[in-house]
Amino acid sequence: MRVLVLGNDTPVGYSISAFANPLRRHELIGVSMDGTRWARPRQVRRVVRDAAPDVVLDTRIVTQIDSSDRIGQREVQRTAWLADACEREGASYFYLSSAFVFSGKMTRPYLESDTPDVTGGLGGVLLDIENILTSRLDDVFILRLGRLFAGRRPNALCTALDTLRRSQTVQVSDRLQGNPVHVGEVARVCMGILDQMSTGADRYGVFHYCSLGETGYLDFAEAAMACASQYEPFVNARKLLQNETNDNQSVLNHTLECSKIRREFGIQQLPWRHFIDRAVTRYLELYVKAEGVIDK
Repeated sequence: MRVLVLGNDTPVGYSISAFANPLRRHELIGVSMDGTRWARPRQVRRVVRDAAPDVVLDTRIVTQIDSSDRIGQREVQRTAWLADACEREGASYFYLSSAFVFSGKMTRPYLESDTPDVTGGLGGVLLDIENILTSRLDDVFILRLGRLFAGRRPNALCTALDTLRRSQTVQVSDRLQGNPVHVGEVARVCMGILDQMSTGADRYGVFHYCSLGETGYLDFAEAAMACASQYEPFVNARKLLQNETNDNQSVLNHTLECSKIRREFGIQQLPWRHFIDRAVTRYLELYVKAEGVIDK
């Protein structure tokens, strides 16, 4: 299939290219984040028309959650333009969304059948985008993900490592809970779904995916710092990790139930802990190695 990847220079976009290109099962056409900052609908129509994709894979929004770029109504509008262009050209839409469409008040993992209940803020914009797509398209596949982490910016792990390199404390709390997911896992899952779409699987529906192992943000940070502290820039990482857990605060749970994607696509969850070392090592290669020798 011809797959138009929006945001091919995001952490998810890079991982998708690295995973898919050696397999040569699909033809990927990439558009950078800068190339998706459209000002008019005709620019969007031209991109989709020229690419003539079978599927548009949209990584733009989920990557911006932890970036300095604020997700606002401009992105909602651009997504509406994209939906119109896909309908016009007969392309399916594969949208990467987030667990943050839920308020986090539920104590059990969220199912696809649960009604998103976030109000306002980032989650409200994410939900607006989902609603735009489902109201305008029949062939829209929404994959909600746990919070992303990677060794390539932007994401919360890289922000924490940047902070530690400045010898500043990183404050985290276990009152924030969920299942983080490495961008390499996202690439594996997306390619598995696209493979099955190319052989006739449905190109619509809402699915959840996050890595195996519900955790609090403090527990995740401790695992990441344990790995990072092996390397010279982060030998004091553990000392700079500050526990901000307050038992008087309510727990925000963004854990996702992932049995539906396993049942319908045969996609199994892998533990997020398996990807911590990979993410930290990639960060060192991209942002530290050029500045000097890394000791382990």
